Amino acid sequence: MKPSKNTSTKTLNVLAKERTILATERNALAFIRTGFSSFLLGLALINLFGQSSIYIYGGWIAIFFGLFFILSGIVLYFIRKNRMKTF
Repeated sequence: MKPSKNTSTKTLNVLAKERTILATERNALAFIRTGFSSFLLGLALINLFGQSSIYIYGGWIAIFFGLFFILSGIVLYFIRKNRMKTF
């Protein structure tokens, strides 16, 4: 997209930064959403199929990955947010 005569380069840079901030927030929320889904899947496996040990192990693995994705989303968001402040 070519800038028009009325649009300054500074305005384009501000818009690009805003777009990057929104993309980072979307990415972090996707990580957290996936983590919650995995966590709830693990709880459901453990509660619904508690007699079978394979489902219990699968449930604990899903809970672990869910917590990992939730924490990863939160940590990566703050790392990227701090990195964007330098631009």
